[in-house]
Amino acid sequence: MKTILHEGEKRLYHHDRVGFAVYKSAPTLHAAGSVPGLHTIGLVVTDRRVIISGAVLGGVQITEFDLWYPDSVPSADCDVLERASVGKSRLSAKYLHLTARAREHGPLRSDVLEMYLYMDDADRVSLMLNTTLAEEPAEWR
Repeated sequence: MKTILHEGEKRLYHHDRVGFAVYKSAPTLHAAGSVPGLHTIGLVVTDRRVIISGAVLGGVQITEFDLWYPDSVPSADCDVLERASVGKSRLSAKYLHLTARAREHGPLRSDVLEMYLYMDDADRVSLMLNTTLAEEPAEWR
């Protein structure tokens, strides 16, 4: 699965196969897992956004979520990343919890989007995203 980046956008992190993902935006709830050769969930972190994509049958893309950083939003209808954290399930599996806000949405989706990505690198990716999302100190502006 190939992710197309915008001109000048830099890829900071790439994970080909997230183990399991849950998407929640009331009233909708979806869950999917990576099954080699059948279904893949990929994660790309760039200097402008987080891209979560799903593909079937070795690369036919079926879905993509672009969660933009607040200072990089290209248009009014984009999802804006607000928070990244790490959690642990009852079975001790780590997950990356992403919370985003939709500026515009349809009737089957609320303005808050939550993604739970079960992966080994959850701590590393959360730290990377929180560093990017952190507001610059006043003396740097």
